[in-house]
Order: sequence, then C-alpha cells, then structure tokens
Amino acid sequence: MILKKEIIEQLSKELLLPYTGMEQDWEIEMADSNRIDEFVKFYKESNLCDDKKNAVMSLILSSYDDLLNENNLEIDDKWNEIKSILKSERIIFVDLVDYWSLNNEVEEDNLFRITPLMRNIK
Repeated sequence: MILKKEIIEQLSKELLLPYTGMEQDWEIEMADSNRIDEFVKFYKESNLCDDKKNAVMSLILSSYDDLLNENNLEIDDKWNEIKSILKSERIIFVDLVDYWSLNNEVEEDNLFRITPLMRNIK
C-alpha cells in the first residue's frame, strides 16, 4: 500500500515523528514499539480520513511487529485493542491485513512475527 506524501507529512508532525522526507518505508522507519499505546490512542481520538487511518494503522502494526521481535510476547491487551480496530473497520484495512498475513507464504522463516496474528483476523 502506498501512503500519500502529504498524509505522511501531516501525521509525522502530529505524532512528533523524526520524519525527514527521505524515508522509503515510512511506517517501518517511524515504527516505535514504545509508542504503540500512544499511536492507538491517537487513532481512536482523532477524526481521521480513511487514508490517515491506513497510515496510522500501518505505523501501529509495524510498531507491534517490532515489539514482538524485541520481546517474544504472546497475545496481550495491546494486540486485543489493535485487533478490535482492525475487525471493526475491516473494509478499510483489507490491504493491510493481506500484506501482513503473507497468505501465499508457508515457510515460517519468511513470516513477520505478527503474521500468525494477522491471519487470525480474516
């Protein structure tokens, strides 16, 4: 999914992200596992258009994947909150869920840590 530059710039300012404009994968480069709760709160409390919802959710999912890689966690309250948003606005996030689910991949070594959780969203 391609995020629009103006959306990225606006969100970077609003979330005080260290955005330079040189990022190729904004949601991955700006991901921060320590800020997941803040990102989720921003998502829930802001009146976002669908493009911004996708961008913020991309950031949340990348951050959560980082958290899983750092801590070897099981399902927790953070995930339950993220999953609830994904399910409640399923139509908006079809592409994101597909991306992180890696449906055509069977080799476990090629999966994201979040992939099994995303596959359960469907």
